[in-house]
Amino acid sequence: MKKWLLIIALGFLVIGTGVSILLYQVSRNPLDRQAEKALSRVENETTIVEVQNTSFYNGSKSYVVVTGKNEQNEKMVAWVPNKNGKIIEKKWADGLSKDQALNKLRDEKQPKEVLSLRLGYESVGPVWEITYLDNQDNLNYFYLLFSTGEWWRKIENL
Repeated sequence: MKKWLLIIALGFLVIGTGVSILLYQVSRNPLDRQAEKALSRVENETTIVEVQNTSFYNGSKSYVVVTGKNEQNEKMVAWVPNKNGKIIEKKWADGLSKDQALNKLRDEKQPKEVLSLRLGYESVGPVWEITYLDNQDNLNYFYLLFSTGEWWRKIENL
């Protein structure tokens, strides 16, 4: 009897694991398709020849942000809109670096924990979105302009 219970329990465990994996794959499909479409557009419409990283940004509009290198081995970044639209492409050196954006936040605020730091695109152009917790564990969003490093928007104490 114990043997049958063990076999049934293992069967449920195997089936549960399989269903979980399948569910994960199905839920990732739209993101994977969006990234593939963006990479195809980057290949055809930008100077990026070697892709290093892709990320997603969902602000007022959705973008796939692609970083890579051009033929001159310069680091580039492209913001590919989710819907059809013009790709925005900039040289990485023409903007604020990730470390500079983080240092700007730390100079003005004393974050308890930085949750994320990513490139995005808003109505003012390319931005760094910094999400962090303050000392009271409030969620905060800071947006810096990629080109100048100036603060664009702050959403505090959520």
